[in-house]
Amino acid sequence: MRFTNFISNRILKSKSHRFSKPIVTISIISIALGVCVLILVFAITTGFRSEIQKKVIGFGSHIEISYFDNNESYQKIPIQKTSPFVSQIKQLSNVKNIQGFASKAGILKTEDEIEGIVLKGIDVDYDCSFFSKHLVKGGIIKLRDSSVVNDILISDITAKRLLLDTGSKLIIYFVQDPPRQRVFIVKGIYKTDMASFDERYAVCDLKIIQKLNDWNRDQIDGFEINVFDFNQLDITNDEINDLIPYNLNAQTLISRNKSLFDWIGLFDQNITVLLILIIIVICISVISTQLTLILEQISTIGILKTLGCNHKNIRNLFLHISTLILIKGLLIGNAVGLFLCFIQNQWHIITLNPQNYYMSYVPIEIIGNHLLIINGLVALASIAVLIIPAYFVTRKIQIVDAIRYE
Repeated sequence: MRFTNFISNRILKSKSHRFSKPIVTISIISIALGVCVLILVFAITTGFRSEIQKKVIGFGSHIEISYFDNNESYQKIPIQKTSPFVSQIKQLSNVKNIQGFASKAGILKTEDEIEGIVLKGIDVDYDCSFFSKHLVKGGIIKLRDSSVVNDILISDITAKRLLLDTGSKLIIYFVQDPPRQRVFIVKGIYKTDMASFDERYAVCDLKIIQKLNDWNRDQIDGFEINVFDFNQLDITNDEINDLIPYNLNAQTLISRNKSLFDWIGLFDQNITVLLILIIIVICISVISTQLTLILEQISTIGILKTLGCNHKNIRNLFLHISTLILIKGLLIGNAVGLFLCFIQNQWHIITLNPQNYYMSYVPIEIIGNHLLIINGLVALASIAVLIIPAYFVTRKIQIVDAIRYE
């Protein structure tokens, strides 16, 4: 064992220095608390972003293709489902799947209540895993190629407002020329906690929308495209726009839900501010601890200099002590932070109001890179600021003054 390491371990284990003991303990607690808070903040923020993205994607997709116009109604100009560009899009490396859809606005009516609704028509090859995951009652619509299915999937909000249950019959009126109506049977009820989406959408057979619009089986509103790598979303969107005709437009889910993702973007600013503040607090704590240890060990410094230790050896001695304190704080902070994340992820102890936060509990998602960033920044910043007081103080303390101090 190196001489400086031996001395530093003896100083930390010594029971005679009562003044520095609580200071060291406070420093370890402050480091652990700061790291724990940072882990929780990163995990919660990542969880929020991930859950909201998944829910927005579930109601739509990563990229949507529709006619390039200013039509704000839910009934759009139809696109041919067998358009030649579909096969070209499927060949793009980042494209996971492409599926057709159609939507139509209507008025949902029961005996006592009415509600505005947007019917989203899906085909037999549509991926319904999102709605399956969020089902609270009933089942998913089982579509057939040969015949029309009159089942409908509604949200829990709509079901409660209109007092509907699985198996209930409801009538939806469509304002068009001539006006039409359609009887549906509630097959399932879903709940995503995205109130702005839940209260708006219901899912039905695509063939019903086509029939209401007097379209043939090859006509749809547009295409929904999901990708493998979300980080390549804009690049893939540009590639798709290069493949489709000029009168069609491909839009990412971020551009379609700009206000929602602007709100999510504020999380990153808050994380940056909190990260800087906590690192500053940790740096102040470790500097204070090191200065306290140096002042308490002035006589030791004098003795070491008398024995021939140079400034570098003495500086490394106190850097080693501070590093051990830092490592202990980091280990405790990581352990506590990850344990709290595990508890919340398993049992959802902390709940939220879904009307304000789009989910009923605080989501947790831990990414390994975030742990490396947190621990790396805290360690580098702390060690960087520790070098300065260790360098100047050890050089200023003279042998005579150290002995006289004793």
